[in-house]
Amino acid sequence: MLRKYWWILLVVAVALGVHFTAQNIIHHGDPENLKGPDLAKVARIEAEDPARGARVRAGMEKYESICRLCHHRTGHGGKFTPAIGGRPAAYVEHMLKLYRSGAKVGPMTNLMAPWAKELTDEDIRNLGAYVETLAGTKP
Repeated sequence: MLRKYWWILLVVAVALGVHFTAQNIIHHGDPENLKGPDLAKVARIEAEDPARGARVRAGMEKYESICRLCHHRTGHGGKFTPAIGGRPAAYVEHMLKLYRSGAKVGPMTNLMAPWAKELTDEDIRNLGAYVETLAGTKP
């Protein structure tokens, strides 16, 4: 019986190998991505301009939960993802609204659109405010 279904075991083994390799790379392969956001910078912005600081902090929390995996902590992007750190808030907002609307923006549309569809207008404003504060370069 095992001989008859060897290919199923092979597929399951390969799938598990790919999954655990990806998890290892995500969680251990990029030490930069294991670091947290620059909380001191966010606190300075909050002290200087509480209204903007609140948007930046809310944007940071959303970025950490949905954007950081691909765009990294500083927004410098990755092998297949663009650098977004330091982009003007208006640009970030415009692009996220395009993705959310279903417009074909470029080769990453199929990856970005599902994430953007879940964002509210407030989420988009907050993300724009936060991304504008990022360095956009590897630390």
